[in-house]
Amino acid sequence: MEDEEGVFFLSAAILGIVLVAMTALFALPQHAVELRRMDSCRMTAIFLAEEEISEMELRAADGRLPAGTYGWLGPEEDLAERQTTYEITGTAQEDGKRGSLLVVHLAWQEGGKPQELRLERWVARHDTQ
Repeated sequence: MEDEEGVFFLSAAILGIVLVAMTALFALPQHAVELRRMDSCRMTAIFLAEEEISEMELRAADGRLPAGTYGWLGPEEDLAERQTTYEITGTAQEDGKRGSLLVVHLAWQEGGKPQELRLERWVARHDTQ
């Protein structure tokens, strides 16, 4: 009789451990979805920053980008179709006759927390004459 009680207690303990483990595993897919969404927001921010700095670089090479601060220079639909709102600021700083320092700053909210990204690129001027 004592053997049966021991087997029953051991079975109940193992079943309890399995149930606790299964309950803990239910949170993993939800966490994975949140990580995927955060990664998607960050990758979008990187692509938008690269697009902005490329647009600034093109304008600087043509002499159409005087020193100053700029908003989004790319197509408006690139920002409009996003679920997350990104604030984009570009700054061009003249470096004498040699070139320009281009800085792009992006800010957005992700999970209620402010996030930001900053990219810099120095663009040299080349004499075409």
